[in-house]
Amino acid sequence: MKILVTGGNGFIGSHLVSEFATENEVIVFDNGFRNNFENINENNKDIQFINGDISKNDDWDKIPKDIDSAFHLGAINGTKYFYEIPEKVIEVNVLGTLNFLKWLENTNVKRFFFASSSETYGFPTKFPTPESEPLIIPDPKNPRFSYSSSKIMGEIMTINFAKKIGIDYTIGRFHNIYGPRMGFEHVITELIKKCHMNNEITVQGDGNESRCFCYISDAIDAIKLCTKHTDGKNDIFNIGNPRETKINELLQIIKKINGKPIVPLFKPFDNAGTRRRFPELSKLQKLGYEPKIDLESGVEKTYNWCMNQLGNSK
Repeated sequence: MKILVTGGNGFIGSHLVSEFATENEVIVFDNGFRNNFENINENNKDIQFINGDISKNDDWDKIPKDIDSAFHLGAINGTKYFYEIPEKVIEVNVLGTLNFLKWLENTNVKRFFFASSSETYGFPTKFPTPESEPLIIPDPKNPRFSYSSSKIMGEIMTINFAKKIGIDYTIGRFHNIYGPRMGFEHVITELIKKCHMNNEITVQGDGNESRCFCYISDAIDAIKLCTKHTDGKNDIFNIGNPRETKINELLQIIKKINGKPIVPLFKPFDNAGTRRRFPELSKLQKLGYEPKIDLESGVEKTYNWCMNQLGNSK
């Protein structure tokens, strides 16, 4: 089978590529915006790299049409970019998805996956949060919501274009996926880096904010499950972990692994952010999903990767 993964050099995308490349021919479509293709073993003969920008229509002509399955993960992500280049986030994510959907029309693809986000819920009011929770942009003047708005638009385009083209889709809303290769712009790796550099660390919020952290291999299992299962056709799934963890608890896990005292200095949020994310996973669990990696093990694996990146392997 020949599989296309847009954003295949990114954090989740590169793990997905590595998984598929063991039994399939995989095409990675990415422009190296974040990390210049170092996430994937370029010596793997079953992986073809196409350097291109998803927002540029002409770049899609570089991709062969005889693709059997497609996973659209290409997007600009990262809170830093939401604030610094919100207009670029919207341009790339929306145009990239539109180009992807138009490209699908002339391929062999019968079913595709669109990567969405828990950010689409804005500030949810129901916990655990089901897929039926309204998608909200709390404040259009706040650049933070450039990303979530692009993903809401992406979901709407996915559903309507798939119907027009006559193919099936699956939408996955990722909830705090973490692990090796994710960079240092996300909460777990950012805190690990801070704890490694200094005993006193600055933490936004009061430590009682909570998330459900999902290790990358479990997220990959979830993607494969919901895109292969017949009950996953033309539906939306939260992808995450059912364990809710406060930031204070996360700090204690990192402290135990790090072996050094940690003095958190809490400060109010600089920008808008929800205090709680807790996905309802019953739809995914009905397909057979069961996370395998507990938070303590996952954080330790991520910690070891971080130390290697920081030049001080544990």
